[in-house]
Amino acid sequence: MLRAVAILVLVLAVPSQVVNPNPYCQNIARAEEYLIARLNPKLGLIYESDDPGTHWLTKEYANFHWRYNQTYWLYSDNLFASLALEKDYPEISREIKASISRYQQPVSDVFEVVAGEKIQLPLHVAEDYVVAENSDYVITIRRHNATALAFEWMDLWMYEALEYDLQGNYASAASLLRRAETMWRGNGFWDWSFIALDHTFSNHKLALFLFTARAIGISVPEADSMEEHLWSMQNKDGGITSLSDPAGRPIGSANTETTALTLMIYDQNLLANFPKVHLANLGQTPVLLASIMALALLFSVALPKNKRGKKVWEKRGTAM
Repeated sequence: MLRAVAILVLVLAVPSQVVNPNPYCQNIARAEEYLIARLNPKLGLIYESDDPGTHWLTKEYANFHWRYNQTYWLYSDNLFASLALEKDYPEISREIKASISRYQQPVSDVFEVVAGEKIQLPLHVAEDYVVAENSDYVITIRRHNATALAFEWMDLWMYEALEYDLQGNYASAASLLRRAETMWRGNGFWDWSFIALDHTFSNHKLALFLFTARAIGISVPEADSMEEHLWSMQNKDGGITSLSDPAGRPIGSANTETTALTLMIYDQNLLANFPKVHLANLGQTPVLLASIMALALLFSVALPKNKRGKKVWEKRGTAM
């Protein structure tokens, strides 16, 4: 009897391990529902956005007449969506991947790296191509395959960092992440596109930054507040707003790219594709904001007017 009591006392004395649930579980579920609700079952693809305005490509191409909810990007939107839904909705993920494969297009030369696939560095300027079209929809891809080298956008640094990590070049991966970290101002990243173009924050960059930090294993002191801010961009429909104003307030509509990237930062299987840097104590790269602003203003006249890069609108088949 005394032995039984002693064992009971020992059991009670050992602190139980409490697994803290993800505080964003409900947000994650709503974001997944957002993506699934926008899946076109005939195409097996998710459209770009519910934005009711005129599509941004209309300003660049007179013959572009489709709306946001008629535009389906194979890269990056649907690639990211297939990865974001793989854990909880594997059948839908496989459906999207099968739809992407059906068009037999070349790789994007950048976006695949988030799945642990190697890409070629340095990155090049992006061009857009039509894969298929009719009066009801257009299917497009974005490829970083132009001759010119890509501009120093902050999100491209993250793709480069992931590639460097896959190569085992951990110092370069860490350096790019720390350089981006210096641009964080509590509600967005003050990169060149913010300073020199439209003074709005692209929230997909925040999601991609958090994904990259977790993927390569670097501790970011403000990660919790960044994550909280990112989820504050979630709309009632579950999607993550793609843009925010200089004060960090969401503006416009949610879109597939931003929502999918936000979900991907919680996928441990996806994050496990990357070796961990183990250089968490590295100091931040000494990049002064003043220098960044000066360079941005110096080159702003030469930068493309659209944040998404150079566009070359091609007819079906030219991307092959």
